[in-house]
Amino acid sequence: VMLQASLIDTSDATKLTAFIQATQGADDTADDEAFGAPAAAAYESKSGGIVDTLEDLLEKAESQLDETRKKETKAKHDYEMLKQSVDDETRFAAKDMDEAKKGIAEASEKLSDAEGELTVAKKEMAADVGAKGNLHHDCMSRAQSYETETKDRDE
Repeated sequence: VMLQASLIDTSDATKLTAFIQATQGADDTADDEAFGAPAAAAYESKSGGIVDTLEDLLEKAESQLDETRKKETKAKHDYEMLKQSVDDETRFAAKDMDEAKKGIAEASEKLSDAEGELTVAKKEMAADVGAKGNLHHDCMSRAQSYETETKDRDE
């Protein structure tokens, strides 16, 4: 039985399966030979295949780990840059908004001052128009009385 692992690709899985089957086959042959005469070459090293396979798996795992670490480092760097950019934009937007609020407050103050001055000017103008009307009426009545007096003297 071979464990299914996400890091072992099909070619490595095939190698491991073949090695395990070969090892099991050798064990079965050794059991069969135990009952008879020993073979001429009593021991053949079979560990070279597994060691090579395991070393290949280790190299692949290490390269995958390096790639993953590089990707993670890049992703972290990209995140930090994006975060810095957003923080800067937020800070500048807040500064612009504060300046706009100050500008609005100053404009509102100037508007209320101007409205107050306009109200005073309108009252003064109404008083001046009334005074002009009275002055005009006085002038006209004095001019008429002067004319009347002049006519009365001439007669």
